[in-house]
Amino acid sequence: MKLAHKLSFFRELLRCGLELNYTVLNRELQVADTSCPFAPHIPALLGLGAGAPEEFALLARDASPVVITGYADLLWLLDFEKEQNELRNYHLLGPVFMEDIAAYRLESDVSELGISGREKRRLCQQLSALPMLPINHFMDYGLMLHFCLWEEHLDPGDFRFADRNSTSNAVRQEEPRNSSHGTWAMEQELLRLIEEGNLDYRKRAAQLVGRGRMAPLGNGDTLRHFKNAVIIFTSLCARAAIRGGLSPEVSYTLADRYINSVENARSFEEVTKINASMQDDFVQRVHDCRAKATPPLMQKLRQYLDTHLENTPSVPKIAEGLGYSESYLAREFKKHTGLTIQQYQRARRLELAKLALLSSNDSIQNICRGLGFSSQSYFTAEFRKAVSMTPTEYRQRNGLS
Repeated sequence: MKLAHKLSFFRELLRCGLELNYTVLNRELQVADTSCPFAPHIPALLGLGAGAPEEFALLARDASPVVITGYADLLWLLDFEKEQNELRNYHLLGPVFMEDIAAYRLESDVSELGISGREKRRLCQQLSALPMLPINHFMDYGLMLHFCLWEEHLDPGDFRFADRNSTSNAVRQEEPRNSSHGTWAMEQELLRLIEEGNLDYRKRAAQLVGRGRMAPLGNGDTLRHFKNAVIIFTSLCARAAIRGGLSPEVSYTLADRYINSVENARSFEEVTKINASMQDDFVQRVHDCRAKATPPLMQKLRQYLDTHLENTPSVPKIAEGLGYSESYLAREFKKHTGLTIQQYQRARRLELAKLALLSSNDSIQNICRGLGFSSQSYFTAEFRKAVSMTPTEYRQRNGLS
């Protein structure tokens, strides 16, 4: 199918959902085609100055999509159209809001663009009618657009992030507390899926997100809002997991780890990855706990290992503490997990290491010590085996060098 036909079909799909705006910019960042009602203001809302064509051309060297934070905390999604490796056009989805925004604050932000009178009022009305979407749901539309442009399957971890909002971190005065809140029924349904250990969680969650609203939690700082929202949801997920059968000790230990990682994160991309890992982790663990094929001994052993990853006793001591022989414990664990106890410990430690590398400024030496690796050289060797790159390369690959 020709690209024009695929993009036409994609536009029709957008009209079936939230009617997201879709814009095509040429290489000079001039609007070539758009469904956006405030097209003349797109450059200003994106913060496009004199050097923007060169900046965007640099973004286009890597074909992965970019989530952009623009003026008034608007989110845009940028992708690229190339022909024989030459840039032809930029494709924009949005904008959308990630959090509720008071009308007076929106008016204040628009005033900074130098617009006044009737045009200002009209732009404020048009912006206030934009949808509010969780960032992961917005990125789903970006995945579909990218497939149309490149016939390439990506996942949210492949997105890049750029902040072009000069006011996003400014301190704003207190807003009226009359914003509408997230739909209680939607939240309860998501938590119910975790409580059930439902492995179709992501599919069902994608159908639910975007239906509710949450009042601002970051005093105008969009990243802080996102962090706070994820921290709150992590706490709720921990309690849902306990109701689903996960032990309180394991559940709260996991929640503490993820919350600390969110606090140390420095970008939307990091928080998004941590949030996805957190949800998948809780769902899988509850599923394992509820699975009849998993004997109580294995549940108890895995929970013990997961809460003592940083300083786990030797297998003989674990067996002695549980009242079983070392050979029986090792044999049963291998039968039910496909891994030896040592392999399981190593795999879980490496998962935590990846999380720490992406969400903290700790040195690699401190990370490997904190996770119980005997030396940095051993940690690096094991990390390379599992991830096909060194810890330093892993940070660099994720833009955290």
